[in-house]
Formats: sequence, C-alpha cells, structure tokens
Amino acid sequence: MKRYLPLDILRGLTIFGMVLSAIVPYGVLPPWMYHIQNPPPAHALDMTISGISWVDIVFPIFIFCMGVSIPIAGRKRIEAREENHESKGKIRNTFLKEVFERFLMLWLFSYLYTLLDFSDVKGWLPQLATITGFLSLFTLYYIFPKTAISSFSAWLIKYKNQIRVSGIIIITLLIIAGNLFFGEVVSVHRRGIIIFLLAFLYLFGSLIWYFTRNNVRSRAFVFGLILLFSAVTMYFGLQGKIYAIKELRWILNLEYFYFLLILVPATFIGDLIYGGEGRKHSLIIKAEFWLASLSVVTGIVAFFIEGSIKKVPCTISYCFITLGISLYLLLLIHYILPKMQSRTLIIFTRIFSGAGSNPLISYIAFGSFVIPVFKLTGLIIVYQAAYPPGYPWIGVARAVVAVLFTMSLVALMSEKKIFWRA
Repeated sequence: MKRYLPLDILRGLTIFGMVLSAIVPYGVLPPWMYHIQNPPPAHALDMTISGISWVDIVFPIFIFCMGVSIPIAGRKRIEAREENHESKGKIRNTFLKEVFERFLMLWLFSYLYTLLDFSDVKGWLPQLATITGFLSLFTLYYIFPKTAISSFSAWLIKYKNQIRVSGIIIITLLIIAGNLFFGEVVSVHRRGIIIFLLAFLYLFGSLIWYFTRNNVRSRAFVFGLILLFSAVTMYFGLQGKIYAIKELRWILNLEYFYFLLILVPATFIGDLIYGGEGRKHSLIIKAEFWLASLSVVTGIVAFFIEGSIKKVPCTISYCFITLGISLYLLLLIHYILPKMQSRTLIIFTRIFSGAGSNPLISYIAFGSFVIPVFKLTGLIIVYQAAYPPGYPWIGVARAVVAVLFTMSLVALMSEKKIFWRA
C-alpha cells in the first residue's frame, strides 16, 4: 500500500497549527486564538474555564494521525516478513523490538531537541550551537538509504555506524557546553511535553494494536477498560494529584491513558484504510463517517454528564469530540483532494503532505533552525519589522508565512527522500 496522502496532509495541518499557535502574538488576540484555558492577556492557566478552540484540537488530531498510521505501517512490516517466510515468533520479536526502539528514540528526542535549543540566549555563538545541534540530530534520526543509488549514498551506508557515534559525541558535547557556557539547565523535567506524551502513546497504542490486530472484539474490550479507568481516575481527580508529586510527574502522567481514548479508535480507522484496498470504497467512507458521528455524539453525552469540556484536566468529552473532529477532517481531505487541480492548491498539497510525512523535522525546524539562521544573518530584523506594534493580525499573517516557509523547506527534504525516524 502506498502512503495514504490525506493522512499526511492532515498531519501536516496539525503541525502547522501547533507551530503557528506557538508563535502568534501573545496577549493581544481574541481568546479563541489561544488555548481557551489560557486566555489573554496574561495567559495564566484557568482550569475553571470550559471549552475548546482550534488550538486545543491540533494535538488530539496529531494523536489521531498516529493511531491511524500504526496499523498501516505495522501491517506493511508484518506482511513483508511473512512474504520472506519468517517464522511467527521471529516476526513477533522483531516487531516488538522495533516498537520499543522507536519509543526510546521518541522519548529521547523529547529531551534532545529542548536541550540543544539555545536560541533564546543572546549572541551569535548560542545560535550557531543551536543550528549545530539541529544538524547533529540528523546523525541519530536520519533514515539511511538501504541501497546505494549514488556515491554519496554508498558512503552513508558504509559509514553509518561511525556517523551515529560521531553524532552522539557532538550532541553530548553541545549539551555540556550549553550547561557550562550558556547557563542551560539539564534536568529530567526539561523536555518537550508533546513529544514526550506521544512516545508513550505510541508504545501503548502499538502494543494494544499488535496483540489485538486480528480480533476487533478484544481491542474494543481493551478500549472499554481504558474508558472505565479514565472515568474513575477523572472522577477522583487523580490526574492532578499525581502531577502535583514532582518526583513522579516527570515520568508518570495519566494522560498517557486518557489520550488512548483517541488513539485506540484511530487504529480501527487505520485497519479500515489498509484493508479497504480492493473493497467497495463507498462502504469504507460510510463506516468512517458513522464512526465520526458516533464519537461526537458520545462526546456530547459525556459533556452533559461531566458538566464541561476541558483539556486541563482532560475530560472524556474532550477526547471523544476531538476524535470525531479528526475523522471528519480526514474524510473532508479525502473528498476534496481529487478536486484540487489548480497549481496553487497542488503546491499547498505538496507542502502539507511533505511536512506531514516528516513530522519530527517539521515540529522543531522553525525554532531550532530557521530562527537561529535569521539571527545569524540579520534577517531577524526583517522578521520583527513584519509585525508592527498595534497590528496583531499582521503578526498572525507573519507567523503564517514563517510556518509555511519552514514547512516548504521540510517538504523539499521529503521530496529528496530525507526523512527522520518518527
């Protein structure tokens, strides 16, 4: 099965939303331009506020995309090994090994990209160090070619291990230098929470899917247990109580389980898409539409039971409604994609699908590469001038252009087959 383009585009849209929400002007836009529970101008967290904005749904949509991709990628790998007549035991062990390796790489990435970002420190040296850190991540996360199609790719394959080791050394030295010379704090608490959560969601979601991949009822039963666990712990407020314990919150977060309410149903969609090749397409679309509608209706019912819809603390209504929205958006993209024939729309499709197929680079490229380059070259003056004081919506337009520019660079990498493991 080829890459499912609507999924890449949807993932690209979520990355666009996540990066955009982080760089729009703070404190001066309407509340719906930020997390609803972090209203302007102070953006202090107010957990008494109920509601969601577009900013609150981008992360759940990304979780949904991960859930859909797990069966698609997993079945490809399993079927490829079955065609090579590998034993079931070997296939199982290899798959589980790959899952744990990917989990560890995502978990590590959540720390590395934050510990290698010195762009907030004044001076040219921290900017150069940040760019070096970004480039050094290629040594660990770049997917090396399997066959040599040029002298350069042959060189990469030959010295793959040496490149990995040199990258580890450079990254270690940069983190030490950042601590000694730039005053950067090195701590288990200093990590990118979104990637950190995604690492655990990937681990649990992949294991659930693998052991229930041929038994829909078993997966539905597991989902029911997760729903029950979530309802009980939310009712007693255990999420906040555990998070209040500093020694635990760096590693234990009940949102690992709450967001499985989005990811596990998404694996059913991934199975539908993968198994839909050669079947009547309209039946698959109808099934997905009714699943989306069921999710939204369930979320609305949960809203009336819980009395609110909140991201913090997470509510069941939040998970189900954002799940439904995610699936509706995927169906919408699937429907309009064949009709996007104009040159401009095709360009945007390439940008969002290219960036969506390379999510790790897309997520950090603006802060870890584009901004430091701007500061080193003086282009930061132009970037700052593009947001005149008193005109916040011009600042939003600047942010949109900046994110699209960054995603275009990543899309170009994707077209050149330069990918990071994600």
